[in-house]
Amino acid sequence: MIDTKLFDIPDSWLAHNILYHENKIEMVSGMSKYKLLKSIIVISIVILFFSTIADASEFRTGESLVINKGEVVNDDIYFAGNTVTVEGIINGDLVAAGSEIRVAGTINGGVIAAGGTIIIDGNVTDDLRAAGGIIEIRGDIGDNVLVFGGNLVLEKGARIARDLTIGVGNAIIGGTINGNINGKATDLEMSGTTRGNVTMEIENNMRILPGAKIEGDLEYSSPKSQEIAGNVAGKTTYKETQKKTESSISGEITGYLWLLLIGILSLIFAPVISQNISDRISLNPLKSLLWGILILVVTPVIAILLLITIIGIPVSLILLAVYIIEIYVSRIFIGLWAGQYILKKLNREIRYKPIILAFGLVFVFIGINLPILGTFIHFMIIILGLGAIVLTEYDAYKKFREQRLI
Repeated sequence: MIDTKLFDIPDSWLAHNILYHENKIEMVSGMSKYKLLKSIIVISIVILFFSTIADASEFRTGESLVINKGEVVNDDIYFAGNTVTVEGIINGDLVAAGSEIRVAGTINGGVIAAGGTIIIDGNVTDDLRAAGGIIEIRGDIGDNVLVFGGNLVLEKGARIARDLTIGVGNAIIGGTINGNINGKATDLEMSGTTRGNVTMEIENNMRILPGAKIEGDLEYSSPKSQEIAGNVAGKTTYKETQKKTESSISGEITGYLWLLLIGILSLIFAPVISQNISDRISLNPLKSLLWGILILVVTPVIAILLLITIIGIPVSLILLAVYIIEIYVSRIFIGLWAGQYILKKLNREIRYKPIILAFGLVFVFIGINLPILGTFIHFMIIILGLGAIVLTEYDAYKKFREQRLI
């Protein structure tokens, strides 16, 4: 089990520090042979770490996973399937992808979940990171909570020990947060209590109901001033924002064209690999989701570990650079897969793959810009594409190892 509390970093750590570290990548070219040898050793350790996860961890797949009441599992659980029900105790982490995930027991570790419906009735002693259409939290979370999805409900009796970070369509917050609330929502309604600050970007409406308590500051941005009927102990700051303009739309078009260009180059110079990644999505989407979540969370942790030692800094920066690139290009392979899938359903055959990619990327950009589910769809696209990339890379690694080429 990876204890991310050892590093005491927020979920937004990577976004805040990437630009600072990118300028240091050029240090690699000036390393001495001695430092280069040490870095190669560190890279080998990283590869060994990921291959150990793949070989040693039990990635269960199937229709359902059930941990009955009274049952105790002394290990991490990785599962991709239809439904997950935990009524017993897991002494480790739960990493799951499925249509419905319900935790009514106790997780003595963290939970990483992606699914249609995610319900946390029980207790989680570490972080909760969830992406889903509906996320309901009714129990106690012992650390931070990060949520992407359509709807979030934090029930009245629920408690979060530290911060709540959200990117959702609709959020109803009735429980207690001992830390801060950060993020973005289309609509937010709060009747609960937070002992820290609230910093939110609101697209439509926000209601701080009577009885709600914010013991820190309230800072929000929105196209209009919102209803604040609850108690705000600190300062309230409102920043007016504008709805999408022509410039923001042109920015999306530019982003689409850049992705299309990179995707066409990928199809020209690496057609087999590009198609293999796209095929991996269809072959086992839940396993790709599971691996995508795992890599998304574990890679920054490894990067921090490498930063602890001086010789690991260049390797850490290279790892982060690869990580960022793979997250960016993940949308390309989802676009290729979406184009092939939709055209197949329409009984239309187009052999020129750049046209298929262009067609699929249109649906990708429409999905990620939807007003309510866009954030959730974008997150799912990233982890699905990232998982497919990593699984394809791992298959190639195993093939080379069997042929003793590495």
